[in-house]
Formats: sequence, C-alpha cells, structure tokens
Amino acid sequence: MKKILSLIAFVVVAVTLNFVMADSIPTVKPLEVQKMQQEKNAIIVDVRELDEQSSGMAKDAISLPLSTMKDKKEEWEKIVATFPKDKTVVIYCKSGRRAGIVGEELVKKGFKVLNMESFDSWQNAGLPILKK
Repeated sequence: MKKILSLIAFVVVAVTLNFVMADSIPTVKPLEVQKMQQEKNAIIVDVRELDEQSSGMAKDAISLPLSTMKDKKEEWEKIVATFPKDKTVVIYCKSGRRAGIVGEELVKKGFKVLNMESFDSWQNAGLPILKK
C-alpha cells in the first residue's frame, strides 16, 4: 500500500511540475508572432508530433517534435544548434504544455523563448499555414 501511495504522490508531483514549467514561458498571440517573423526577429518551432503536423504547420515553422528531444537527443541538439541566438524562439503545440517543456530546455541553452498559444490559434487567426 505504501508503494502505491508513493507512486501516486510521485505522479501528482511530476504532472504538477509539467504544468508549472509550461506556465513559466511567457505567451504571445499569433498576430504578434507573425509580425516578429516578418521583422526577422523570431523563428517559429512546432513541437507537435509528426502525425499532428500533417494537418498543417505555421508557415515557415521548424518541425521539432517533443519526442525528438526525449528519444533522439543528438538529433535534437543538432537542430537546436542551428537556431540563431539573436532571435526569439517562438514555440507552439496543441495546448501549450509540450511547448512549455521544450521552452524550458531552450531557456537553459540561453535562448529567449515565447510560447504561442497553439497551432489552432494560429490557424483561427487566418495566418498562413503549410500543409505537409
């Protein structure tokens, strides 16, 4: 019984930390992101999984699924190394949670990071998308 309670407590703490991490990255609206992108002050990174990206991505977004960070660390590091340090990295996913996780890692690497609400918010704003 103690083991089960310990496991439950661990899961609750882990889930809570994920939500806290997602909230620690400032959010930005899609129209602001488009303006930053047009002024060449930002890059956009889609951290959704490839099957989710098949419905479309923000125009000019870089694909970098969260699973790559977790399962293919070397590949993830190579892609991140191409990000210009003088630009803001704007990340998005479906709800903001995964973007928050990736954002925390990028902040540790010295990047300025913003979390754009979601792909849906980009699409709902009528901004250009790229279909895969």
